[in-house]
Amino acid sequence: MRLALLAILPLILMTPVAVGAQRARNAQTERPTATTTVTITVTDQSGAALPDVRVMLIGGLDRSGSTQTNGVVRFDGLRPGSYRLRFAKDGFVLLEREFDWRPGEAAPNPSVALTPGSTTQLTSAGESNPSSIPPPGKPLSLAVPDFIEKNFIANSQPQKVSPVGCSGLAQTVLWQIREPWENRQHAGADAMLYIIGGEGTVRLDGRDQQIAAGSFAQVPRGSTYNLTRRGRNPLIILATLAGEPCQ
Repeated sequence: MRLALLAILPLILMTPVAVGAQRARNAQTERPTATTTVTITVTDQSGAALPDVRVMLIGGLDRSGSTQTNGVVRFDGLRPGSYRLRFAKDGFVLLEREFDWRPGEAAPNPSVALTPGSTTQLTSAGESNPSSIPPPGKPLSLAVPDFIEKNFIANSQPQKVSPVGCSGLAQTVLWQIREPWENRQHAGADAMLYIIGGEGTVRLDGRDQQIAAGSFAQVPRGSTYNLTRRGRNPLIILATLAGEPCQ
C-alpha cells in the first residue's frame, strides 16, 4: 500500500499545476483580439483637403470608402497585421501606401497628397481606352529566395505583404502567412496564387484544398477565399493581381 501511495503522489501534486496551466491557455485563447481605427487624410499637393477620393484598404479583410469634405476617411476594427492603401480620384495619379499595426502601438493616421494627372477611363462599351492605359512598369528580375530572406516575416506578425513588381495593369506581391487570413476578396482583380513555401489550406468556392510548395490557385475577382497555414513554417505565396495596378 505504501508503495502504491508513493507511486501516485507525484500525479496528485502535479494536478493543480496542470489545471492552472490549462486555465492559463484557455484564458489566452479566449482573450479578444485587439483592434484599432485607422484615420486617413488625403490632400492635394497644396495641402487642401480632397473629398470623394476612393480609398481601398487591402489586408485581412478588404474594405473601401470615400473621403468626406474634410479629406478624411476612417476604417474601424482593424486587426494586427500589414495593410496596403490605394487612393483613386479622377484627374489624379493613382497612389498606394503601406503600413503595419501591432497591439500596443498608437493608432495609424496616414496622410497622403495626390498628384494631378491622367487616369484610366472607360469607353461607352465598358472597355479601357488604349490612349489612357497606365504606363508599363519597369523591367525587373530578382532571386525570389533572396527576396524572401530579406523580407522574412517576424514571429509576431500574423501576415506580411511585400510588393515585388507592378505595372499599370497588374502587380505581384509576396504574401507570408502565420495566422489564418479569412474573408479575403479582390473586387477588381483576378488573383493568381503560386505557393513557393510552407503548407496550408485554401478555402475557395466552398471547398478546402490542401496546398504546398508548387501548388497553384486562381481566384476570380469578387470571390471570397481563406488562407490557412499548416505546420511550423509560414505559408509563402507569390500572388499576381491582374487588374490592380500600382505606381
